[in-house]
Amino acid sequence: MKAGVIHCRCSKCFTVPARKRVRKRVQALTLLSLPEEVLLCVFQCLSPEDLLAVRAVHSQLRDIIDNHSSVWAHVSFKDTWPAPNTVWLFERAAEKGNFEAAVKLGIAYLYNEGPLLSDEGRADVCGRKASRFFSLAESLRSSSADPFIWVFIRPPWSPTGSCCKAVVFDRLKAEFWLGRYEDDKRSEALMLLEQSSQSGCLQSSYLLWETNRKTAVADPGRYLQCVRTLRDYAAKGCWDAQLSLAKLCSSGNPLGLEQRACADLVAQLFRSCPPVPRRRAEEVLRQGINDTMRYILVDWLVEVTTMKDFSSLTLHVTVGCVDRYLALRSVPKAHLQLLGIACMVVCTRYISKDILTIREAVWLTDNTYKYEDLVRMMGEVVSVLGGKIRSPTLLDYGEVLLSLLPLERRSAHFFSYVCELSLLYSSLTSYSPAHLASAVLLLTRALHHYAPIWPGQLADHTGFFKQDLVPCAVLLYVKCFSKDVPKDYRHVSLTGVKQRFEDEAYQHVSKEQVSPLCQILEVSDLEPHMVLPSLTGHPADIHTFLSSPSSNSKRRREESLPVHRGSFVATPTAELSTQEETLVGDMLDWSLDSSCSGYEGDQESEGEKEAKDGENPYRQLCLAEVLIRNKMKADCPK
Repeated sequence: MKAGVIHCRCSKCFTVPARKRVRKRVQALTLLSLPEEVLLCVFQCLSPEDLLAVRAVHSQLRDIIDNHSSVWAHVSFKDTWPAPNTVWLFERAAEKGNFEAAVKLGIAYLYNEGPLLSDEGRADVCGRKASRFFSLAESLRSSSADPFIWVFIRPPWSPTGSCCKAVVFDRLKAEFWLGRYEDDKRSEALMLLEQSSQSGCLQSSYLLWETNRKTAVADPGRYLQCVRTLRDYAAKGCWDAQLSLAKLCSSGNPLGLEQRACADLVAQLFRSCPPVPRRRAEEVLRQGINDTMRYILVDWLVEVTTMKDFSSLTLHVTVGCVDRYLALRSVPKAHLQLLGIACMVVCTRYISKDILTIREAVWLTDNTYKYEDLVRMMGEVVSVLGGKIRSPTLLDYGEVLLSLLPLERRSAHFFSYVCELSLLYSSLTSYSPAHLASAVLLLTRALHHYAPIWPGQLADHTGFFKQDLVPCAVLLYVKCFSKDVPKDYRHVSLTGVKQRFEDEAYQHVSKEQVSPLCQILEVSDLEPHMVLPSLTGHPADIHTFLSSPSSNSKRRREESLPVHRGSFVATPTAELSTQEETLVGDMLDWSLDSSCSGYEGDQESEGEKEAKDGENPYRQLCLAEVLIRNKMKADCPK
């Protein structure tokens, strides 16, 4: 009998119809089906506008976004700047712990760039808002970064009327220190530093140690205790203290340790040097920025450094900021020069006594960018770098090496020359600063015929042996002394570093004929991967991303020697007659007059001008732990 057929109603014949199988529908997966931890990771990758759109979709999503501050703390404001209709988004994110939002809000209010405020009492209102978000940004910065607020509020201040920088300084000062001493700015700064050190700021403790070091040198007992204190700061992770301790131990043995233990203290600094982060080459090429463009940018920054007579350390830190930014965020090639000059503006305010004003920086780009473009890029740089402007450079490790085994004056200039040449080539950034500095020293000693080339003392104090440094030294030799260098869109060789070291102050070391290296280092031949590829880029591409700065003199060729540094401003875009050059020179001199600067906060006050050749009484810092930093540099004799 077939199932499902009924013949009669008896118990034998009656059967129950077969039950049909019902397929269960698979439940559709939606965003709400994901675990909350996964949703949080997804939300942190969204832009603020997308986050608001997701928040409006469902009440469950709204509760997750509102109840977890980490969502707003990690949201990215890439290429976004506070505007009247988006200020509230930035403020909400900043209050939830977003460092980028806090930095951009502070800069936006300080320079009145973005939020629209009435002219009445604008300086006071903007100053109060800027101080609020700057203070918040300082509380959110990484523990490895030094305080950075003072970079933006350090003088020159506006000489006429109220100034946002002065308002921010006074308010931040009141937050951390309520007293006020009018008799002496130095004693005031020292008291602020002591209070910050007592509150546990390691950087303030080190800066206070620097001020007390000179007085302790005369007394051997006090000096020994001073060095022991420095060792304690170094053990706690203060990099400046580690560098100072390494310099002391390389030039002597102030702690009375065994020779091996003293060498280990210096070697520890070299071993702890991390490699410089670098984007993969294909990622950089995908965004249209190649090694040639980076070379041209660095060469232009060298010209600016020479023109403004900034220190070599300022140049190295600037290039380091550019590389670290490119390792974390892509930049259109049209904004590469903007990134470079923004990093230089920030670094000169952080390191140098004489700053590069925003108006002058815009002029140096041939007005390719506007004032507000540079202000916004400064905010991008500081926020992306997490407020960590200063990073270890090969010059820092070079100072330790030269303290260990000093070179002759000409050899020391040659060492600095190779260090600056190494900045031009991105392939050399794969080495750590400690490794690169040691290789530069090896190359210098080899080309200047020092014997032995790499003594055991250097190997003990650095941890690097000769065979470890030879590949890097050979690559330095091939790159730095190759005659195949990039050319600009006018087919003029870019030799800014070479021209910089043709000066008599450097004993014309860039004109020196270098010897063949293979025989000196006992290398059979150059490795195939060390051959320098062609660096000449397409002229059209070069001209589109980098504009040459202006000058009252023609571009110097490779063999031409500058009359003086002040005349080397940059390159004109067309050749002018003598009469036209005189007229343009007068116009450029007028354009660089600080009294004609558009933003009063970028003008130099009379006190700042008078302090250029001596102490700078206005270099005060905004936070208690750093109100002494620039004061000590300005007050200490060179």
